[in-house]
Amino acid sequence: MPAPDSLPLYVAQEKGYFKDAGLDVDLKNFKSPKDRDTAIAGGQLDGAVTDIIAFTTYVNGQLGWKIGSGLTGYFGILTGDDSVKSVADLAGKKVALLPRQTPQFYLNTELAKANLTEKSVSISEVPQIPVRLQLVENKQVSATVVPDPFLSMGKAAGLRVLAQSNPKNYQTTIMAFDRKISKNADVRKRFYTAYNRAVKTINAHKASNYQSILTKQLGYPTAIAKSAKLPTYTKAKRVPNQMLGEAFNYAYQHQILKQEMDSESYQLKIQAD
Repeated sequence: MPAPDSLPLYVAQEKGYFKDAGLDVDLKNFKSPKDRDTAIAGGQLDGAVTDIIAFTTYVNGQLGWKIGSGLTGYFGILTGDDSVKSVADLAGKKVALLPRQTPQFYLNTELAKANLTEKSVSISEVPQIPVRLQLVENKQVSATVVPDPFLSMGKAAGLRVLAQSNPKNYQTTIMAFDRKISKNADVRKRFYTAYNRAVKTINAHKASNYQSILTKQLGYPTAIAKSAKLPTYTKAKRVPNQMLGEAFNYAYQHQILKQEMDSESYQLKIQAD
């Protein structure tokens, strides 16, 4: 998806790190989670940048996919409603998002901090993120939950951030692999060796060094890419077991996951040179 959590993959490809690791990687960019998940269900992908909640639908389909690692991603809650000063003020308000995805899980987490539940707000299903931003800007809904670059685009348009997840302790964006790659530890080791080299490279430079990738691949408008602030990327690591368990439990309670599952059994070991 066009989001900064995929930047290390593009840098690894551009710098030849995948090639150095003996891998031929073809990166495919999807504009919506539905299109990505359709490709996964159709066996068209070997791996995917996805999220924990979406992953539980792969579990439902018994596709044999496993979680390779967490990635550096984050979400933010944007509002243009003058009456909304905090997450608590969303009670009784309309929030636009695509249900059954991690943005809804994150919204639920922030609502709980304000002693609210999802029933406290009215969810408007809007698959396309640009449309969600437009609805918030036009005050047709009070808020939405989006990742970057849309978070930055919303702020540039005058919207306010009510809450933003910290990728260091809220790791819901993941790299997942199909059944074949999940059984091939050598390929995964070489993949993460390249990935970790890219992380080191990114952290040693400024966002301006990657304007071409930010604009062409990750959806940043040129004006925003010039002043973009990237997170500090972390090397590939497992999703914290507590977070993974909470996400699987959330998916089960919301009837996304059809039956209770041992979330830890879906995590692969990470090895890299």
